[in-house]
Amino acid sequence: MADTGRLASGELFPTDEPVSGDALIGRDDDVDGISSSLMGSINTVLAGPRRIGKTSVAREALEVCRRAGAYTVALDLFKQADGIQLAESLAIRTLSNRPEARRLLARVRESPERAQQVAGQVAAVRLRQEFGDVVDLALAPGSRRPDPTRALASALDLLQAIAEADDRRVILFLDEFQEIAAPRKPYGEPRVILGQLRASFESAPRVTVVFAGSLEHVMRDLFGSTDQPLCQFGALHELPPIADNDWRTGIRAILKLDGCTIDDDALGELIARGERHSRATMLVAQQAHLIATLEPTHRVDLAHVLAGADRAMRSDRLKHEQTLSYMRALGRHAQRMAERVALAQKLYEGMPPDVANQTLRSLRDAGIIEHPARGEWRIIDPLLRRYLSELPEVAKHG
Repeated sequence: MADTGRLASGELFPTDEPVSGDALIGRDDDVDGISSSLMGSINTVLAGPRRIGKTSVAREALEVCRRAGAYTVALDLFKQADGIQLAESLAIRTLSNRPEARRLLARVRESPERAQQVAGQVAAVRLRQEFGDVVDLALAPGSRRPDPTRALASALDLLQAIAEADDRRVILFLDEFQEIAAPRKPYGEPRVILGQLRASFESAPRVTVVFAGSLEHVMRDLFGSTDQPLCQFGALHELPPIADNDWRTGIRAILKLDGCTIDDDALGELIARGERHSRATMLVAQQAHLIATLEPTHRVDLAHVLAGADRAMRSDRLKHEQTLSYMRALGRHAQRMAERVALAQKLYEGMPPDVANQTLRSLRDAGIIEHPARGEWRIIDPLLRRYLSELPEVAKHG
């Protein structure tokens, strides 16, 4: 039975949401570099696979900018269904930097049916006089369906307007930015939206943007290809793998919050099992700590880590099974190719080169594998790689 006086393992080592503060390990230089660039009016592009810490780093950089006096606005494009919702969310987050507006918006959230009453209050009228009808996007979201292009243009203009009115820099964080160019076109024609964003940001000298995306090849195309509207519109900041020494220092510091220590060999095995992948390493640490609390003990040893690694695999099993089903839907060769990547086998053996290349691209586009160097492919999630490499032969190709 767990010691109820202990700190929760999932709070010490969170794995399914952005982390901040002491839980953000080995990223001080990245946070400092990005926040300095943003405050210095340099747009930043963060591209890399999911679960390596892009959102956590960007949000921590925004917090540094906020403490330095900037207004901050953060949006996850995965959560914006269409252009109207994107414009509404942008207006809400922008106006929320002002305490009076934040209180108005809180009242709307508490009682949406009173939105019209709130919109008629003196504070709302003053906001509308200062910034125009764009205020209604925030005070009455979903109440009307304006033209998406005009609504987004108004919301983007609001960023510079509030920056000028309050003599602040505004830092905008657009997470999962590759959704702008998604095949389903959630915000309209991608090139039109991208051109609109560039035109707006170029006329907004007080607004700096950090773009983050989890499909690296798409992000590199959006910001690197000369035929793209946002070509060279931001400086690429690559997040390197967290160094082993940083993991050692960080994990020991987090465990110390619960009065715990960890043996040297156990810590080395924990880092090896995580393969420097942020989420995988945190998950193994979380599960090893949980097992230690069940004994209960304040000393994490090698047995705890080994058991924690197995428990981490079991906790992710449903996710891995869903990924396997998704791979099978990508094409008849996708699972076999992913297994070959996982096992470092010959990728083209017994398969036409064009079919192999298309299969690799499909797995890459799905965020399952990455292509870090010429001639090299690898499974992004080390726990998924282990799952694929341990599949029984009948399940593999049956």
